[in-house]
Amino acid sequence: MKTALVLGAGGATAWVFHTAVLQTLRNEEAFDPSSADLILGTSAGASLAATIRAGVDLDDFYRMATRPPTEEQRKEMLAELKAARKSLIPLSAGMARHLLPGGDGVTLALAGILPPGLFPTSWLADLPGMDTFDTWPDGLWVPAVKIPDGDVVVFGRDRHDVPVPAAVEASSAVPGMFRPRSIGDDLFVDGGVRSSTHADLLADARVDRAIISAPMSRPSGRLFARNARRRLADEVQALQALGVETVVVEPSADISEIARGYPRRRPEAASDIADHAATVARLAFATV
Repeated sequence: MKTALVLGAGGATAWVFHTAVLQTLRNEEAFDPSSADLILGTSAGASLAATIRAGVDLDDFYRMATRPPTEEQRKEMLAELKAARKSLIPLSAGMARHLLPGGDGVTLALAGILPPGLFPTSWLADLPGMDTFDTWPDGLWVPAVKIPDGDVVVFGRDRHDVPVPAAVEASSAVPGMFRPRSIGDDLFVDGGVRSSTHADLLADARVDRAIISAPMSRPSGRLFARNARRRLADEVQALQALGVETVVVEPSADISEIARGYPRRRPEAASDIADHAATVARLAFATV
């Protein structure tokens, strides 16, 4: 059975959520995530997808993800932040066209009218395993959105000429927060502005089963959560129409309270997020 893992967007919370889901899959369902035929990672999910392909142990990634930055790392980021060029000019006002009929959605349009972020993404290249890639590995897809047109480029499918850390940075460059990632003559931002999961990309991958971890698609009336749920529902429906068995792990409404303040104000919330993710993962796997 050809299996794909889909690891969605969601920031620091997503790192903890995904790791707990995959640990549950490994420990209780006897499936090693590193054995997946394809790992599709968007935004926060991209970095974990890459480290899995690099052979990094999930437990090691969890320890890294829940460890506060060192004083040296804080100073380096502060120095880069001070040196950043501040601008109020929108990334790509033309992307507002995605609000029109036939466009690709409100979140993509909003990304275009936000100014470039200030925080660097270079620290992602220092994550465990990122320095081990000489070439693009088989079975790793990382979607990012190209500025100014808003098209999605899937590194590992459409392009293999980009270093893995650069692709992960591009997919993680949240508009308005992180700087766009320059790759050659192109600028890229977070793949999550189009979809938090991009599970529909698997339609061309000829997989039999998709295990989708979707921390952003929690029940909520807020724009990004509502958009994530709608997108994911459409993507799952398309995969099921092709006969792909889908297992979707998504948080309950409780995650908003559980993860409140994480990671900066409440770093201790990581264990509660992980417990919640393990619980909803067990429920999802039990339905298969």
